[in-house]
Amino acid sequence: MPAHDLFKTYRTYHHSGDHFKPERTDLIVEIPLEIVINQQRRILIMLTPQMITELVVGFVFTEGLIGHPSEVLECSISTMSKDHGDEYLEARVTLKSGTVFKKKKQETRVSYSSCGVCGKENFNELEMGLGRVKSRHLFSMKTLRHVSERLTDYQPLYARTGGAHAAILFQADGEALLHCEDMGRHNALDKLIGATLLKGWTRADKIVISSGRASLEMILKVTRAGFPIFVAMSRPTSRAVEAARFYNITLVDFAKGSHRIYTHARRIEGF
Repeated sequence: MPAHDLFKTYRTYHHSGDHFKPERTDLIVEIPLEIVINQQRRILIMLTPQMITELVVGFVFTEGLIGHPSEVLECSISTMSKDHGDEYLEARVTLKSGTVFKKKKQETRVSYSSCGVCGKENFNELEMGLGRVKSRHLFSMKTLRHVSERLTDYQPLYARTGGAHAAILFQADGEALLHCEDMGRHNALDKLIGATLLKGWTRADKIVISSGRASLEMILKVTRAGFPIFVAMSRPTSRAVEAARFYNITLVDFAKGSHRIYTHARRIEGF
């Protein structure tokens, strides 16, 4: 897999009082990734070039194009150059025959990191193949508070650039298993989901924490992966709450130190 820088350093000026002080500032890298599926379907994603294979596997899974990682027969990542010299990444993915075009055929789609819904043909397309999450596991509010307070321990790219989102996977007892960062919160979550699929980990007893907002599509990704509890560090959208209620996900936010449980609080011990 090609190696790429995760941040670049720029000369900037810091303004304080009446003075301008030159300084060097690290910014998170944004690079295009074109996913070519079975040599037909092309999808363009803007991402931070880390855990690229995990992102691709997570993406095709949360898009509903596969139901199991074994359906990804090949995933090769290459660095490509445009005519004017700019580089981009290309992921050539071969999926098991019959898994790709269950939906209405789309030749090209653009998905920006800030809006994973961009390019969808309709809302029905978002929810194809989803079912309610089944998990009887209980989670401690004390553990949820503890893991949320440790979020910055697993955000080295954010600490460096101030511009990265994170998705972090915890055991029910608070043990950290995996952390993923990206310029986009959707991408970070896809990286985490792809990694769990490739590792063959169970998901019905795990906690997912996102540094960003819980939106509709974030909940749908969590639903398809089968995580029973999703913790966000800012307030969710109305559709996120409605989707979490419908798909049997416990949705919690710790925005500004508050502890709100929006749906299915029965999974919280002592409720």
